[in-house]
Amino acid sequence: MARVKSFWKDSAVTLAVSGVTTLNMYLSGALTIAIPTIGRDLGMSQAEMQWPLTVYSLSYGCLLLFFGRVGDIIGPRLMFLLGSAWFGAWSLAAAFAPSSSIFIVFIAMKGIGAAANTPAALGIVVEYFPPGADRNRALGILGAFQPIGWIIGLVLGGALAGSSATWRSIFYIQAGLTLLFGLLGAFCFSTQRKSETRYSKGLDWGGAILSTIGLGLLTYSLADSTSTPLGWGTPRIPATFVASIVVLAAFLYYEHTREKKNVAVLMPLSIWRIPKARMGPLMAVVFFGWWSFNTLMYWFTLFFQEVQMLSPLETAVRFCPLVISGIIVNLVGGMVMSHVRGEILMFVGFMGNVIAPLLFALIDVKASYWTMAFISLIVNAGADLAYPVALLHLSNSFDQDSQSLAGGLFNVGTRMGTALGLAISSSIATAVTKKHSSSQYSAAESLMFGFRAAGWACFAAGVISVIFIVGGLRGMGIVGHRDESNSSKSDPEKGKSGDIEMLPHRPTA
Repeated sequence: MARVKSFWKDSAVTLAVSGVTTLNMYLSGALTIAIPTIGRDLGMSQAEMQWPLTVYSLSYGCLLLFFGRVGDIIGPRLMFLLGSAWFGAWSLAAAFAPSSSIFIVFIAMKGIGAAANTPAALGIVVEYFPPGADRNRALGILGAFQPIGWIIGLVLGGALAGSSATWRSIFYIQAGLTLLFGLLGAFCFSTQRKSETRYSKGLDWGGAILSTIGLGLLTYSLADSTSTPLGWGTPRIPATFVASIVVLAAFLYYEHTREKKNVAVLMPLSIWRIPKARMGPLMAVVFFGWWSFNTLMYWFTLFFQEVQMLSPLETAVRFCPLVISGIIVNLVGGMVMSHVRGEILMFVGFMGNVIAPLLFALIDVKASYWTMAFISLIVNAGADLAYPVALLHLSNSFDQDSQSLAGGLFNVGTRMGTALGLAISSSIATAVTKKHSSSQYSAAESLMFGFRAAGWACFAAGVISVIFIVGGLRGMGIVGHRDESNSSKSDPEKGKSGDIEMLPHRPTA
């Protein structure tokens, strides 16, 4: 009976965490498809239509580190529930938005909630599930739910936006599900928190302000570069980009000086110097891997709609194989990473993100969907095999009182990789398309020249991620298992470096 009760409790915790974070992806998918309909209904100009997704990415991306550290201070349970309540409240508000400007503000508010509950999800999983198979499985399911949310958003967004239920029902559904998963979490998450798993030095307000401003400026410059006619030729974009680099450099220097004084820091820089953590290569793999993975899905969306002239719903259906393969790969990764070396799993996974853009760059526009597009979408799910491995290795590298921060840092890597990937590939595609815009080519043919160039850019990013795996993650070992004795700080001085304790990995043959 105890085992049955434990199974249902484990399932409820996993469903609550995965369900709420999935709704973040649901919003991205729904907005991608439904924004033209929303724009017409609210009277948005063509220039305004890119702002809902832009402000969501802006508020979400720039606050991940801040809320990650706050979650370590007040506890991931409280952070997760507060973030989910905020997210659900603004979801309901968005359904009643009377104008475009108010709708954009409400979407920005939703991004704050997503930034709060996403990093806390890793903290909850690590706190609730012991090291080993249960934790691996939970992380695999957490990753598997991401593509589910995105495709549900695409399908429902396309179906509801054009129905009598209107686009507002997208947000009614989101608010209701957020309430459901939030209540489930409130009842099943443990209310007890061990003192050694709480970050006790307080909040680094200076680091929080600098990181938020720096990441916000960086996200804005990258997003804005894809929507303005002149791209990087628009003066404000390079100016904002350079300003973001200056502010982020100041953030790093500020964190370095505070860590030397052994006071509260937002992101301990000492973790980057611990050999076993391999933070530099790991974050490079995450950055370039998700650049290839997420950016290619964007170009496939444009390919289906602007070249093959498919409807939003027809486009969403064509992404279903990607979602199914992503679910399978995530679950398999969660099950086998306690038996297979992490660098091998990541190499196999990201090779898919080398092959997928290569097929897209060479795709025959007139060929059947099943000939090349289907195969490319299937293998593009390779990043999902690396998701639980990379996330767990990052978790193992951080001390027990910094697990939400680890989740925030991982998501910053994926978000910034996607943003830079979209910015660079969009600039390349626009330039190549413009070069081939003449009476010699049709509009679709001119676009396809640019799309292929974007595919080659994604291919290059995938190759770079594999190079970092081979050159920087060799010897990572099996990351899906750790002895229980290693999961707490039995000796506060052993292995310490600043605020981080490098937890030893299981020896491998």
